[in-house]
Amino acid sequence: METMSDLPVGPVEGQGNRGQRGLSMDVYFIGVGEACDSAHGNTSVRIKTDHGVQVLLDCGFSVPHHYFRVSDDPDELDLVWISHFHGDHYFGMPLLLLGFWEMGRTRPLTVAGQIGVAEKVLTALDMAYSGFAAKLSYEINFLEIEPGPARRFSGLTLQTVQTFHSQRNLGLLLVDDAKKMYYSGDGRPSEDVARLVRGCDLVIHEAFQLQDEVHSHGSIAGCLRLAESADIKRFALVHLDRRCRKDEEQSILEVLERHPAAMLPVEGTTIVL
Repeated sequence: METMSDLPVGPVEGQGNRGQRGLSMDVYFIGVGEACDSAHGNTSVRIKTDHGVQVLLDCGFSVPHHYFRVSDDPDELDLVWISHFHGDHYFGMPLLLLGFWEMGRTRPLTVAGQIGVAEKVLTALDMAYSGFAAKLSYEINFLEIEPGPARRFSGLTLQTVQTFHSQRNLGLLLVDDAKKMYYSGDGRPSEDVARLVRGCDLVIHEAFQLQDEVHSHGSIAGCLRLAESADIKRFALVHLDRRCRKDEEQSILEVLERHPAAMLPVEGTTIVL
């Protein structure tokens, strides 16, 4: 295991359709809930890109069980992105890594995030399964991506931006040729976010409340303002507070009816870009 400053540009060699062109970017919602939402699972998204590369966006408590329901190939995932170090965004990593080992994974796995991602993930793994890292049948490569110049991973362009959250959180812009999508992690969007996401085909954004009630979280109203100002084609609202989702259901539906580009995905929702 090592921390890598960058990874090679170009298609990933290996199984399935890796390296082939002309594929769609498929976006699959593994979970759409906040930390304590037992009905919707922790927010996590699986991306299959034009290059045949698979990316998992965040891996909280509930994510591995949901992930393994839809994937029985231990080698198909290429990259895991961790937006920040709250448990509902990365405490699923030990189980994900264990599951891959039990299923016989052999390909290296890249885990990307802000500075410190290697220490956080390896510490969580050791706390969950002491000494297990040495037994893994595959390598874990860590890639730190801080705000600034774009980085490259297997034909993809990756760029990060900091949001307003109670813990340092980085949103991720992922570009695959002409397709452009952004995943917020948690937090309100900053002016830097608005500049980065302009013209995105899809933005997946945390929207904890209907209005701007929690300083360190996004809102549906704030997301819709961002969508309009940044000329975003499609907007998926995730990580709603479970009480807001239930108590404000009618108001949320009425808002979405007035904004056809916005949607409220559920587990299993798929978007093809």
